Amino acid sequence: MTTTKYLLTHDLGLQWGIITKTVGQQDVPPHSPYPLGKHPEDYLFSPDKGRLLQEIQILYISKGRGWFASAHHPKTQLQAGDAVILYPGEWHSYAPDPDTGWTESWIGFTGKMAESLIGKFFPDKTMPIYKVGVHDSLCDAFNAACEVSETQLPAHQEQLVGYVSLIICTIYARSRQLPYLGNPDIHSINIAIKYMRLHLNENICMEDVSREAQMGYSKFRKLFREYTGFPPAQYFLQLKMERAKDYLLNTTLSCKEIAYRLGFDSASYFNKTFRVHQGTTPIEFRSTRDVQTALKV
Repeated sequence: MTTTKYLLTHDLGLQWGIITKTVGQQDVPPHSPYPLGKHPEDYLFSPDKGRLLQEIQILYISKGRGWFASAHHPKTQLQAGDAVILYPGEWHSYAPDPDTGWTESWIGFTGKMAESLIGKFFPDKTMPIYKVGVHDSLCDAFNAACEVSETQLPAHQEQLVGYVSLIICTIYARSRQLPYLGNPDIHSINIAIKYMRLHLNENICMEDVSREAQMGYSKFRKLFREYTGFPPAQYFLQLKMERAKDYLLNTTLSCKEIAYRLGFDSASYFNKTFRVHQGTTPIEFRSTRDVQTALKV
């Protein structure tokens, strides 16, 4: 299987902030010359000399193994399930292991939105390799991008914006999630979250939540924050705020009734807490619903 496309760009692509320049996939058999086939001058390279690109590329290995090196990263083994960010203007080189070959997918792109996404999710050039695993959704995204580039129907560049974004976000998410998969402690964290949701009408103690999760509090608090991005108490309060917004938008309950349902000591304390976290009072927040309803009439 070999699919390689180099795409023309146009001004419409600039409006979306992502312009796809190349997309492809290929199986490299063991003991094959690499790279396979012919490529435009801007993309030619030999593994011995490496190259510099003028665009961002993402390389994904779904089978086999090999190596990668760059100006900011020493020569490192690649294996199936690794994704590599190739930064523009950054010397790099890579190749499959002759004994195994590999299956590689890639997509190259440029544009302000593309630069913003890469800068946000993958800012560190010293860490260009991400362990994401061999994942069907990522393989499917590359396959779909190849199909779109193969036909190059009208608006294909606009369609590829979606696949570039999907590939970036999937790699980021999988690299964050993979260390937790199969970790029994994560089951305990999910038990804690479920317990919080079932007790939004109470002022529960986080030490009690950690006991419910059968985990020491120090370990629980550290792991909970790593997993959710919030300390347990803040997460619990955020759940209360989300429930409060639901009540304000979809019921006629008074602030006093909402405060009671969510375990606040008083309506005034609820109002103050809501304003601190949402930047507006409950009454002002509810008024946005009334304005939207009036506009629909």
